[in-house]
Amino acid sequence: MEQPRDYVFRYPLRPAAVGDREPVADMVRGTLAQLLDLVAPTYQGQDVKLEGFRFLGGDRGCYSLPAGGREAVQSPETRNLSLYEPRLDFVRCQLEAMLSLVELESGGQPVAVDGFRVRDPGQWLSPSAGDPFEVYGYGAEACDCDCVFCYHKGNPPDLALPTRRRPTSEAFQEMVTRMRYFNPRAGTALFPSLGTQWEALASPYSLPVLRLLRERTDRPLRIYTNGEKLSPRAIEELAALKPLYVYLSLNSASPERRQRLMGGRHPEVAVGAPSLLQEAGIPFAAVVVPWPVDGQATMLDDLEATVSYAEAHRAHLVQVNLPGFSRYFSETPPFDTSEVWLAIVERVQTIRRICATPVVAMPTLYEEGLTPGRKNLPVVVGLVAGSPAALGGLRQGDMITHVNALPVRDRPQARDLLTVVAHSGAASALLTVARGGCTTDLRLDLSRWYYPYSPEMDHHLGVVMLGQGFRTRYLEDLRDIARAQGARRVLLLSSRLVKPLVEQALPEAPGLGGIEIELGVPPNRYLGGNIMLGDLLVVQDFIDYLKEYLAGDGPRPDLVVIPSSPFGLGSWGRDLTGRVWLDIEREVGLPVALLPCETVYD
Repeated sequence: MEQPRDYVFRYPLRPAAVGDREPVADMVRGTLAQLLDLVAPTYQGQDVKLEGFRFLGGDRGCYSLPAGGREAVQSPETRNLSLYEPRLDFVRCQLEAMLSLVELESGGQPVAVDGFRVRDPGQWLSPSAGDPFEVYGYGAEACDCDCVFCYHKGNPPDLALPTRRRPTSEAFQEMVTRMRYFNPRAGTALFPSLGTQWEALASPYSLPVLRLLRERTDRPLRIYTNGEKLSPRAIEELAALKPLYVYLSLNSASPERRQRLMGGRHPEVAVGAPSLLQEAGIPFAAVVVPWPVDGQATMLDDLEATVSYAEAHRAHLVQVNLPGFSRYFSETPPFDTSEVWLAIVERVQTIRRICATPVVAMPTLYEEGLTPGRKNLPVVVGLVAGSPAALGGLRQGDMITHVNALPVRDRPQARDLLTVVAHSGAASALLTVARGGCTTDLRLDLSRWYYPYSPEMDHHLGVVMLGQGFRTRYLEDLRDIARAQGARRVLLLSSRLVKPLVEQALPEAPGLGGIEIELGVPPNRYLGGNIMLGDLLVVQDFIDYLKEYLAGDGPRPDLVVIPSSPFGLGSWGRDLTGRVWLDIEREVGLPVALLPCETVYD
């Protein structure tokens, strides 16, 4: 049987620009500027900052490099390429620059060129987490719902997202090609080019691709779906692919209200899915975005009814996403964020007291910020039914103080220790918890569990806390970065959500004596609206904030430190628009360093 050919990764070229005053110098300038977005020149192991260049032949003077990096590319497709695989974007820019100077020939005649393609996809492998979604996510290019709260409606026009809708057969060919190069054991896969994500199960090829993936890996499959395609037959086919987990965007247990919120043709199918998933033994999270489409009171009552419905069908978890909107979503804010978010969190807290199914409101740090007192504590806010933790006597409100006699300092440490125990193969675990002013030891039988708990999907023995929390080791890394650069005054940029946790941790961080740390919170002007996640800040947000900061009367910092998470979507340090973080230092004129960290939105 003939081996199927690889999918053709092709990219357009812009028409060649002509008539520049110094086209060769401009080509070199553009090449160097783009190279400096890809590589860091070094001399004897130390980074070298370049400010310009000169030609070796003749005295033509020096040419400066642009302070803000190369000029931004124009189309969303090339911005997406710059974000995920800037080496290919570098090739694109080189070709465009050369075509502005020369014409290509074939048989002695000029040949018009308007694009290029990848010759061998195997030459473009990238590091991979081994998640099968890296393959079948490319089928999520259509949607059979029209949600009033869909974040795509608020996407900025220059976001690095693809705009071309492909035939489903073309997407299938790409998924098959990606599967061919997908190697979870080696930790490699084809370079990503994800952007717009819709409904994976809307593609007629989704289940065939999932079956092929199951033949290649035993890793859990995570299915994100609005539920419109979760018919009895589809759920039966999914059950044959275990282990898998379904994130069901339910939003309402009422078919009428769900259709008002999401559109779609078959709200009754999605609302009926929890019962079928339960029967098939497929763990699922019911996802709800409360939106005050009929007023706040109706929204809150429907939220409570939907959580009760999910609990009745033994949902693994209910994830309540606080409703967000960018400045592009509508001409006026659709609701008062402070009022609506506070009301949702208060209702979630009320629901938790009467609901056995864990309920989290995301971003979880918003809820934590509302609570006075110490933060980042390993307090249990929910327990997965049928889990070792639930069956072992752990209760909502318990604070974990020890795991197998190892003291627990904060929430990230508790989660890490629970993960180690969950994957250790041990028969039991000993948890010590603070409860009602007393200390209690609980022996958990790790072999005793039942649905909806899943050892493949659960990493914390069924314990649910307020998200990941803040890792205090980040401040130790911050200390090391400051010392390496000889900085005594450091401006650390955070977000509104994380700032309270950092403020709490700073006085307790070891070895910061002699280093003055100031916290700054750049507003998200790029997305605007009520977006407050630091991970969604872009390069220009940081530049604007720092320019305003420097215009003030305060002393100039020796170093600006920024968490790496806003630049972690790809592996090249780019923001959502495809712009490299180094542009911050270039435009502001202050030394800037990234503090490696994980996203806290989980």
